[in-house]
Amino acid sequence: MEIDFTRLRYFVAVAEELHFKRAADRLMITPPPLSKQIKLLEREVGGELFERTYHDVRLTPLGMQLLEPARDILRRVEELKATAARITQASNPVRIDATAYAPSDFLARFEQAVAGLAIPTEFSVPGSAAEVIAKLVSGHTDLGLIHLPAADKRIRHRVVATYPGAAAVRFDDPLAANDTIAIEDLRDRDVVIDFARPNPVVLAQMTRGLNERGVTRIVRALPAPERPLDSHVRATVA
Repeated sequence: MEIDFTRLRYFVAVAEELHFKRAADRLMITPPPLSKQIKLLEREVGGELFERTYHDVRLTPLGMQLLEPARDILRRVEELKATAARITQASNPVRIDATAYAPSDFLARFEQAVAGLAIPTEFSVPGSAAEVIAKLVSGHTDLGLIHLPAADKRIRHRVVATYPGAAAVRFDDPLAANDTIAIEDLRDRDVVIDFARPNPVVLAQMTRGLNERGVTRIVRALPAPERPLDSHVRATVA
């Protein structure tokens, strides 16, 4: 006698709910196919499993005797699936990518942390955050280090590091006396954005964010110059 495991699952659901509509909702199917599968299972086991009336559903003596063995079979099937998943995951490395535009010191610490994991891993730095996101969405990588925000709703993220910004002004500028300045303090000023490693995506996001807060006179963006700032003062941007 061959018995379909899916029909066993349907049988257990109806036996626990004693209601075909509730069981169908729990299984995320409609009642007619559920009723059909139960009838097919009854044919396979050679007897009725439920007594059906207009307002009531009850287990027959055969149904009561088969309920616990059915639960045990389903538990064993789930254990088999879990064991197979553990073996498969253990043999396949976790693929981790990071954007090349992340700060080099943080990227080094991230790579070191990945190397210290107690599971097989594959680590690479493909390029921009957009490239990492594309690999995540396509399933070609499992975990990615990117710049936020990420507009694609198909990925989930968690903040692992934040970096403060700083403003450089002349020593005689009124803002030079402040330890902290607000972005709004930069309104009506010519603003130059410096990047140690220029990233068009991050630059566009930063420019858009500044524009939204009233900072519109962004002159240009360029790599951070290698020159002493003896005539400048740096203040944290809040």
